[in-house]
Amino acid sequence: MLLFLAATDAVIFGSGGHFQLEQSKDSFGIRSHGIIEQLGSNQTKFYPLAQSTADEYIRLRPEDLRTNPFSPEQYERQEVIGPYQIENGRMWFGKQYYDSEGMRGVGAFGYFDSSNRTYKLFSAPEVTRYEISAILVQPDCVWLGLDQFVEDISKVPGGLVRWDRITQAVQRYPLEFVVDRIRAESNSLRLETRGGYALFRGGALRRFLSDGRPIAKFPPLPTHN
Repeated sequence: MLLFLAATDAVIFGSGGHFQLEQSKDSFGIRSHGIIEQLGSNQTKFYPLAQSTADEYIRLRPEDLRTNPFSPEQYERQEVIGPYQIENGRMWFGKQYYDSEGMRGVGAFGYFDSSNRTYKLFSAPEVTRYEISAILVQPDCVWLGLDQFVEDISKVPGGLVRWDRITQAVQRYPLEFVVDRIRAESNSLRLETRGGYALFRGGALRRFLSDGRPIAKFPPLPTHN
């Protein structure tokens, strides 16, 4: 059974409910940097989210390396747990990170398995340049919204990805808007975004404003100087 939880909700999972999402403040606000296990008697164990390495960035983001080179000792990143969904004893999630002003990262998604207390992450080529803005885990696939968190605290759309859980095959669909949440709705996916939503079915999109009026395209997101 799948249980979807919004990123602002408190979340407890695992056998006996002994695991929870860590939340603490960093330079961008309150974010999640790993998983906490409750051991009893007010004791806990922290499982930090593994950070990408300079070698991984060089291997997985070669185009960005050519346009914005750096030396490995200058590799600065702060990757955190973004949108998530609980599936039995696993927490599926997507990484989020700032990708500007000397900060970098490698896009990835995956899960923390409470049964063996380990992370399993996937960095498909279609994902490595982006952070994950939304996730929907289904029995046969994982849907991901992609964006880039860049200078001026702005988001750049990165599209929608379907990842097959058996073959790990990837299909990517370009979008002009950032997907904030993905929901299954009848035979479609509902892609929620700022000011409206889109219904996605069979590769086709129908866009609507929040009041239900159809719209041809969503306007660009504002920047924050």
